[in-house]
Amino acid sequence: MSVTVSGPSSHEGEPTAAELLEAGDITGLMRACHDRRLEREGIPMVLGLADERGAIPENTDVAQLEEGRTFADVFDRYSAALVPWARNDDEGAVITAMQVLAYTHFAPGAAPITDAPAAAEAEGTEA
Repeated sequence: MSVTVSGPSSHEGEPTAAELLEAGDITGLMRACHDRRLEREGIPMVLGLADERGAIPENTDVAQLEEGRTFADVFDRYSAALVPWARNDDEGAVITAMQVLAYTHFAPGAAPITDAPAAAEAEGTEA
């Protein structure tokens, strides 16, 4: 997996999100995420409501579906590292994994996740 992550470290002298991700330290990413004070960074918090009482239209956009599958795979990896004991419907575990995924992959300047370059690097070839 190849991704570019930016963003501040939680405290001076501590690794940044990019450094934690590079090291594969998912627990460290969670701690850094929880240590952030978003309001101090000027990041507005938004609550969104969705009416899901009716049928939810099915997405047919191939690129969006593939991106969703990629993020679902990352979410599963983060969940396994952070909350391996959790049930699939454990909202606290879901929120924890989603916070880390958002902190890591949706930070300002973060590049989309791509699997082809990472697979090529692992095999020692170019994509």
